Amino acid sequence: MSAASSAPSVGQPLPRADDAYAASEKLEWILAEHGHGPEWARVLCVAGDDSERLWSAIAQAVLDAPVSSIRDLSPFGVGCEVRVVLTLNARTAPVLTAWHYRRAGDAPRLITAYPIP
Repeated sequence: MSAASSAPSVGQPLPRADDAYAASEKLEWILAEHGHGPEWARVLCVAGDDSERLWSAIAQAVLDAPVSSIRDLSPFGVGCEVRVVLTLNARTAPVLTAWHYRRAGDAPRLITAYPIP
């Protein structure tokens, strides 16, 4: 795959979505009380110790979901948003996920994720 073909494009799935990753510290922050933890707890009954299940659901959901927006973060790469629907704990909700590509051809790194109305 060339670098040009690996750039994210609105309406298309994340390039290299099958290689997406998230730092454990990022998942901890997403589920923390000072992060998006209260939203996750209220909407999908997800708590801080559910980070592996949450990551698994997010990673699976973004495989085919289209990119909904892209932001040029020059000189630090590109950010993009992917809206997905997650089901956890017998509950389903729309979720916004944000991803970062430092360079074309990189795997997407999760920036944040939270339930949306």
